[in-house]
Amino acid sequence: MFIPPPPPPTLCQDVTESVIEAPRSTRAVTASGFSNQVITGAELAATGERSLPRALERVSGLFVQETNLGGGAPILRGLIGNQILIVVDGVRLNDATTRGGPNQSLNSIDPATVERIEVIRGPTSVLYGSDALGGTILIWTKNRAAGMRNPGGVPQAALAGELFGQYSSMVDGSSEGLGLSFGDDHHGLLGIASFHDWGDLRSAHGTVDNTGYDGLGWFGSWEHAYDSRRYFRLTASGTRDFDVPRTDRMNVGFGQVVPSDAENFFTLQDRKRYVLSYTDEVPSLADKMQWRLSLREYDERRQIRKTGSTTRALEEDRTRTLGVGADWRKALGGSQLFTWGFDVDLDDIESSKDNLNTGTGVITPSTGNFAPDSKYLGAGLFVQDEILAFDAFDLTAGARYSYFWFSFDDFTTLDRVEQDFSALTGSLQISRNLAPGVRLSGTLAQAFRAPNLSEVARNATFAGGTELANPDLDPEESLYQEVALDVVHSATNVSFGVYHNDIRDVVGRRLILDPTPGVPGDETYLRDNTGNLEYFGAELRVKQRLGDSQAPFFASAYFEYTRGAQDDDISGRDPASRVPPPHGSVSIGYEPSGERRGLSFAALSLVWAAGQSRLSPGDLGDPRIDPAGTDGWTRLDIDLAGPLGTRLTGTSWNVGLHNILDAAYRVHGSGFDAPGLNAVVGLRVLF
Repeated sequence: MFIPPPPPPTLCQDVTESVIEAPRSTRAVTASGFSNQVITGAELAATGERSLPRALERVSGLFVQETNLGGGAPILRGLIGNQILIVVDGVRLNDATTRGGPNQSLNSIDPATVERIEVIRGPTSVLYGSDALGGTILIWTKNRAAGMRNPGGVPQAALAGELFGQYSSMVDGSSEGLGLSFGDDHHGLLGIASFHDWGDLRSAHGTVDNTGYDGLGWFGSWEHAYDSRRYFRLTASGTRDFDVPRTDRMNVGFGQVVPSDAENFFTLQDRKRYVLSYTDEVPSLADKMQWRLSLREYDERRQIRKTGSTTRALEEDRTRTLGVGADWRKALGGSQLFTWGFDVDLDDIESSKDNLNTGTGVITPSTGNFAPDSKYLGAGLFVQDEILAFDAFDLTAGARYSYFWFSFDDFTTLDRVEQDFSALTGSLQISRNLAPGVRLSGTLAQAFRAPNLSEVARNATFAGGTELANPDLDPEESLYQEVALDVVHSATNVSFGVYHNDIRDVVGRRLILDPTPGVPGDETYLRDNTGNLEYFGAELRVKQRLGDSQAPFFASAYFEYTRGAQDDDISGRDPASRVPPPHGSVSIGYEPSGERRGLSFAALSLVWAAGQSRLSPGDLGDPRIDPAGTDGWTRLDIDLAGPLGTRLTGTSWNVGLHNILDAAYRVHGSGFDAPGLNAVVGLRVLF
């Protein structure tokens, strides 16, 4: 696992503290380092990785599955896709169209705009609602704060800028961008523009066809402060990726003679977000409160033609989400911290499809994947109480009530379909100091995932066949337990824990029609609550300074073990799908304290994963997964970073050689072989 250098200054940090955090996102006193991991944007940038999912994997140790270069789905506590929640600046990224399994949600966030990420392993449904079964990824974007929020800081009436770029040899491509900011006492302005162009990936076996794509990103932030403790912030951001190939569908997979599709592209992935927030830290009803209004838009266009077919499907789904939410946080004396709030989101989906005959050029309109006039409402009320009054123990308890409603016109009859359901969830966490620097914590938490429109109002292809929507699905519900131990001393940081997660009424697929048994491609499946999932596992993170707390040399290690099983009425009890094999890393490095010229960081890392032969029935038929199991692998990386000279204040560089031995391997569940020997170079110049 890559352990990055101390964060170099950015155009934001060089002016003032930039993070604006929602009250509910303040870390609870009982939170364990086993489950909560904070990563800065500078640490992500120093990896030299081309995408946010890959950078997050390198820094955090998370297992990340990639179906194509334009994706990258993190796996938390064995779960993936819409069972993981992503939140950006306090607002959900997940919407009613977020697919199960691997998706491109995290890759739609431009790494250049990220100030900090907090990875929360384990359920967080009390604070954040649906989808947080396996965990939550909180992303906070960059900001230039107004001057009066930084009394005595850098003079505000000044323009600051940043040029940045990186090159990756494995895709013979690069990303580059420009950031500018300006501020005075009452205002802070920041703008970032970036571009990326990635060629086809080179693995140890050679070039992988149908992997490259290009795109761009833009971001703006405006802060207006009334005084040092009351301020508005408006952010606007967007990413656009073009012609992203679905690699696993266009290349021959396991068990295939020809690829599934002759064409399968996301011709456009266009995501826009607008968030207006007001933060007030003047004590009154609460010590801190924040209101958020948001508008999110996602336009996804696809071009699909099956192998041997003359019909090219041109599909488009457009999602618009309006949201409002608010959090409050109040300390009662020195013994209690109350956090409470609400959130409401309304999704409106338009879906269209045209079939083009490539021989005649005739276009025939067809029914879109989502049912006409699809709408989805999610709302919730939550409260959390941190109690510090018990002798030797700290306690955090929370509860949430959630309500969901959806409606759409039936695909065939156009009759209006409406359904609603609700959920009540709770959580309890207790911790105790066993000795100075030694803390034990335990967690018992409920979580849920409400079926979304991808399941109740979307007909689509699956494994070459047809997948039908089902509006009568029940929510997925889980009960999670965790025990963790943290040891923090001057030169030592250790987090270890074990967990168990039991998930009921899991939404899966039920085969209802198979005209030609044994011949794939003509099956019809129905979305249904097919059974239960059970996961248990253990994780260990260690970082040790080789000497006292100021020693420049360190050693670190990461280990994760996950075991999952599914129990349903279709095939009985089997291994769960896409469960990561045991994996981890060992690193030794150099990281001196204080300012250094030339070299400020160096690390040599051994990253590994064991083989995975425990496959679900679905894994056995997935062309991304070898039915004989995925082989284990080992990769060796070296990373270097530092400031550039003495005259270019704040300018930094990073260089990395990844997979130095050019090992040939595939990450379990991914749609293509892993990169071979890869050289990365990054440069960041402040002005």
